[in-house]
Amino acid sequence: MSLLAVSAADLADASFSWTAVGIGVVLLVLNGFFVAVEIALLAARRTRIEEAAETGDRRAGRALKALTELSVTFSGAQLGITMCSLGLGAIAEPALVALVGGWLQDTAVPAGAIPVLAVVVALSVVVFLHMVLGEMAPKNLALARAERVALRLALPFAVFVTVLRPLILALNGAANLLVRLVRVEPVDEHKLVHTPDELALALAESQQLGTIADEDAKVMEAALRLASIDAEAAMTPRVDLHALADTATLEEVLALAHETGHTRIPIYHGDIDHVVGLVHIKDALVAEFDDVTVTDLLRPIPAVPESRDLEQLLRDMLDDSSHALLVVDEFGGTAGMLTLEDVLEELVGEIDDEFDDEQHHRRASERVWMVPGTMRRDELARMLDLDLQGGETETVSGWIVERFRRLPVPGDQATTEDGWTLTVRTLEGRRAGDVEVRAPDGLELTVDATEGAHHL
Repeated sequence: MSLLAVSAADLADASFSWTAVGIGVVLLVLNGFFVAVEIALLAARRTRIEEAAETGDRRAGRALKALTELSVTFSGAQLGITMCSLGLGAIAEPALVALVGGWLQDTAVPAGAIPVLAVVVALSVVVFLHMVLGEMAPKNLALARAERVALRLALPFAVFVTVLRPLILALNGAANLLVRLVRVEPVDEHKLVHTPDELALALAESQQLGTIADEDAKVMEAALRLASIDAEAAMTPRVDLHALADTATLEEVLALAHETGHTRIPIYHGDIDHVVGLVHIKDALVAEFDDVTVTDLLRPIPAVPESRDLEQLLRDMLDDSSHALLVVDEFGGTAGMLTLEDVLEELVGEIDDEFDDEQHHRRASERVWMVPGTMRRDELARMLDLDLQGGETETVSGWIVERFRRLPVPGDQATTEDGWTLTVRTLEGRRAGDVEVRAPDGLELTVDATEGAHHL
């Protein structure tokens, strides 16, 4: 008989039972147990569970097993929640109806209204307790202490799943069949796999919460970007290479090293498009000048295409103990040279030594920066939050050339759509040297922009 159809006579025959209330409390606690297990296993960091399992923690082993058969685990939790909810409705609710009905009979409430009012009050109390104590409180606890809750509840939940495993597998199989009917393959294991973009988002959130220091966050963010930066973007371009012919003397090698501060000098045969190796300055310093030539000191330099990403190149350089690579263009000619320092600078910023006189960028005033024309557009975007739209060039100078469709001259001024002004102040050969970048009035500068006065 439905509770809503209860009559005054039925209510009079009903008796309140503390046993039923006790069973209801147990069912409420069990409901919370299953909810907590489900949410904790879903929210727990698998790496922490695996670490605990490796130390021999049996609870962690059980939790890890539950994570490897996620479909069965959640089906078991849902079965437990459903059984407890049905039990509350069948046992605890009628007992509360009898209790509330008895109280109402001693009041001025009309006898015909007592059964309906008793059902409404009892149902409201049961639903409130079920939602707050049986659902929301366990869920919030499991979210706040996911790993701890998962470890504490893993063993008793494993016993429940083992006892009712045939029923759980049957129900789960029926559910999977329905899922496959809509052309979706069920997943049995929750794998901890994230894309670089998802990791970057998590990193930004952790930085905002203060759990990761700003400098550490910048390095990790740069590491995630390595795969999107190719050799062409990070190399020293051909026009800036300091190289010598294979007919050069050791004195010329030492003189060029002294002049540039470079320890590795590329050596070419005929022209720069035919680099045959490199000479390390320490080899030249210990060589006998009378008996040794440049070609005797040549070290091999691996060649890579411009399109090779830095993540793979860094791995190759570390595996091969190589500190320099020759970057070649699509025609096989020399595009530039990439060193291990170039790759590391993508991670930690510019690495200056006693031979570096160039300021990579400087702040001229509160809203004005002076940057080199060779600065990459993505570096400018990270420093000032200034995205130079349009074109396919890598550098600020290249973007200016594309805007004017000619080589730059001092005084050239380009304005972006959002009001930033870029002015060519000096030239380095045929490219822009110093470029003045001015922020539009009224623009609120980001933290990185305000720190842009310092060396990277």
